[in-house]
Amino acid sequence: MTALYGAAATGITLPEALEAARLDGGCALLTAPSAYRLARAAGRGCVTPTGPADLSAVYEARVFTAHVELRWVEAGYAVLLTEDASLLPGAFGEPLDALDVVTTIETRYLVWGTATTSTPGWAMLASARVGALAVPMAAAPETGRIRLAVREYVVADKAHGNAYVAEERLIGFEPYPLEGAAR
Repeated sequence: MTALYGAAATGITLPEALEAARLDGGCALLTAPSAYRLARAAGRGCVTPTGPADLSAVYEARVFTAHVELRWVEAGYAVLLTEDASLLPGAFGEPLDALDVVTTIETRYLVWGTATTSTPGWAMLASARVGALAVPMAAAPETGRIRLAVREYVVADKAHGNAYVAEERLIGFEPYPLEGAAR
């Protein structure tokens, strides 16, 4: 049976959380009042194809690899989620109750735009509605679309037995070819 483990930290800045979580190379979704950015985690910061990302205005971040997800909010609260408890760092000293999972559901979300170009480690998407978007990917598609892979964790209510999705964890970006796109 799968379990989802978590640990929290309070009074922590985003750079401190990034460093403690050791997510170098992971994908980062950064929310600021003026922009929503995709970046790649690098030590105590994040980088975009044009250079370091300004984290000073970020009020919410989700940073993830295939095995771990970090969630951080401006109030100085961070949570790390993983299926491997050994990946939880000591700096996240507030253990969360493990979720005993009945099953997992692999889900995908289509990202706006069509792949236009790529540079090492990045795919460029473009659409008339959203504009250009750089997505951190190891193997970027030359054409087609990109989707975000997510794992949902289903648990059963102990009192009534009803099953529900209790949590989700971002896994990574993956190519999604235009041919045979229906799924």
